[in-house]
Amino acid sequence: MMIVFIWIFAISVTTPWVFFFDLVVVFEDNPHVRLCLDLWPNPLSEVLYFVIGNLIFCYILPMVLITMCYILIWIKVWRRSIPTDTQDAQMERMQQKSKVKVVKMLVAVVILFVLSWFPLYLIFARIKLGGPIQKWEEDIFPIVTPLAQWLGASNSCINPILYAFFNKKYRKGFVAIIKSRKCCGRLRYYETIALQSSSTSTRKSWHYNNNNHASITRRSPPVDKNAVSFIFNHTGV
Repeated sequence: MMIVFIWIFAISVTTPWVFFFDLVVVFEDNPHVRLCLDLWPNPLSEVLYFVIGNLIFCYILPMVLITMCYILIWIKVWRRSIPTDTQDAQMERMQQKSKVKVVKMLVAVVILFVLSWFPLYLIFARIKLGGPIQKWEEDIFPIVTPLAQWLGASNSCINPILYAFFNKKYRKGFVAIIKSRKCCGRLRYYETIALQSSSTSTRKSWHYNNNNHASITRRSPPVDKNAVSFIFNHTGV
């Protein structure tokens, strides 16, 4: 339902472009070059549509919603206690480190969204609300406007990169695919990567407990021998 609402809302906001945008001859000495520009019945309607339809609905409102949602996610993650059998300082530090990574990713997503679209909206705010365009602005706008548009559009591909960059298991899985040299077929990710990470975390916790509790009898780490053997046999680790 949310996806359907977002599509309907986006189509409704951009519908005026169909009626008020047209190809216009800008350079009198070169009538063959035409640009797609908005032609409104009066200046007031042009300003209102830019402020409400573009600036508020397409930039400020999404920025506020993203910030609010990510703040709620941050509160939920920070208050959450990850269930584990061993409650020691080592595990607590690992949990805190994981929470910090999530918070950094959320902050980075919000900041990149704001910075990616800010130059484009700044340029159009100057054109729509700043009065007559100066001569030096006429020379620089044709250069910086396409760059600002590309920067804003790049935000659509930044988030997946961020999610992958802050996800250690994703990076390991990607490296495993590259090393496997197989573009097709099924990679045993869970056995080769997930169990390895889990075994490593368990060994760290066991090592910490045995070094800090002298009264505890030393014993083998609680690692599933079959899982470790499987990792050794299939990955060569």
